[in-house]
Amino acid sequence: MSIGELFGDFWSWRLKQSPEFGTMTGLKKYNDVLEVFTEDRFKKDFDACTTFIERANTLIKSTTDPNESLNLEFFIAEISTFTDGYHFNGFYFPINYMEGVHIDFQRLPEWATPGCLKDYEDLLARYRAFPAYAQQIIDMMRIGIKKKMTNHAVSMKGVAEQCQEHGSVIAEKTVFYKPFMEGENIDQAEKERLKKDAADAIKNFVQVGFTKIGDFLESEYLPACRPEIAATSLPGCGPEFYKACIKFHTSTDLTADQIHEKGIKEVARIEEEMKEIMKELGQEMSLTDFMAKLRNDKTNFFNSGQELLNAFSTIIHDRINPKLNTIFHSCPKSNLEITEVPVADYPAAFYIAGTEDGARPGKLFANTFKFASQPRYEMVSLALHETNPGHHLQGSYMLEKEGMPQFRKVMEDRVYSQAPSRFPINTAYVEGWGLYSETLGHDLGLYEDPMDRYGHLSEEIFRACRLVVDTGMHALGWSMEQAVQYMMDHSAASKENIVGEVDRYVTWPGQALGYKIGQMKIIELRRKAEQELGGKFDIKEFHEVVLRAAGPLNILERQVDQFIKDFS
Repeated sequence: MSIGELFGDFWSWRLKQSPEFGTMTGLKKYNDVLEVFTEDRFKKDFDACTTFIERANTLIKSTTDPNESLNLEFFIAEISTFTDGYHFNGFYFPINYMEGVHIDFQRLPEWATPGCLKDYEDLLARYRAFPAYAQQIIDMMRIGIKKKMTNHAVSMKGVAEQCQEHGSVIAEKTVFYKPFMEGENIDQAEKERLKKDAADAIKNFVQVGFTKIGDFLESEYLPACRPEIAATSLPGCGPEFYKACIKFHTSTDLTADQIHEKGIKEVARIEEEMKEIMKELGQEMSLTDFMAKLRNDKTNFFNSGQELLNAFSTIIHDRINPKLNTIFHSCPKSNLEITEVPVADYPAAFYIAGTEDGARPGKLFANTFKFASQPRYEMVSLALHETNPGHHLQGSYMLEKEGMPQFRKVMEDRVYSQAPSRFPINTAYVEGWGLYSETLGHDLGLYEDPMDRYGHLSEEIFRACRLVVDTGMHALGWSMEQAVQYMMDHSAASKENIVGEVDRYVTWPGQALGYKIGQMKIIELRRKAEQELGGKFDIKEFHEVVLRAAGPLNILERQVDQFIKDFS
């Protein structure tokens, strides 16, 4: 048995078990089926992963190739993340206002745009399979109710209504029908048949399934939602559940108390830097008053969704991209598309990686619904985080790297709510790199305007506040009102944005911790390399090492230590 066979066996199994994820990767093999969502399925996944780990442990003892050994380390970490978290039953939380079948099902054509007759037939097959899949989700959530493993009501806002809307609109007016209005490469007669079949499948299968989910949420699930916001309030496993979420998202053994304290210190440090910029701007007032001034000045925000999209385009293509090769060996070959989020309940911006074959580009989704609450002065920092050199550069680096195992090239960037009982999303590395990329605005000469620099600190303090409020709500007894007030006191974000953010932290325990924890580690490692290598330090080489080591922070740290040793 070779290492290549092990990695190939795992990847084939992984995509077969999660066909929607397969669609995201660009694979079409399973585009006509939906995943099985039952307790038995996840138990079988656990057993299979135990065997994969055993095979990997056998191989790592005998390999002498450093690269193969490193890939096996990443592989064991990948599988162990799922097996370690499996017993916390994160799959009892398949739906919330940010994600779930009510959102993902309409995004299937976005992940793999239909281009030929078979693609459309595959999509129809998924439509017809939907009622059975919907029932599995309902059954899983019913088990969650019995075990008192339920979301807080804030995590379910509007979900029942959205499901009911999916189930009640005229079939031809739904988002599910839209892909069948296109199909430029399809014969007209076939196109008309597909449209007729689509209307039938939507009415008799998709809408039936969504109506069932909506009815279940209204009558059974919402009344059973847990009364307290804290993940630690989950009966039987609460404190351990949140501890597991922290480890899942930070890849560290830090406690909630330790992270809370780090957050308080970071907020204080960043506020001192903000005050220095205020002096530079000639603003003689308290930091709180300055934040309120920014928050209440409409000229600091956008006037339309299109203006917001145009601003992203200008910053990325005209200001960032021309300078990337000053601190990186190479720039992404993968295309980047700037587009709108599908619904309003999303962050200001987020990124989804493209496919390895280039059929789907990397996509920056901007929240044009909330253009009037997006600060202009935070745009440079936000663009650095989400595109280049942030998520687009990092994700493209992995996709384009030759010889990289498939499990390292692609991350399942969805179903966050199933953490810690899922395969890793390496939050601390991925989001830590995104936040570290914001600091690279200094290296790229993008922060000459004091307000852009202030915007960078505004974004950073927002992430530092997350360390305080996430742990505050989930481990230290904070209310949502306390969390909102803390962020109002220490950031210039609008109350609307902050309330939305706090809802998100309740919904995804621990996810918000990864950003700052990861960024702090990468900055710590860069400073260590700079100090120990002195004049031998090469920023391009350092970034190459960090990009190659995408994964748990402990493996990243070992790789940087080896880099220092090799260049000393």
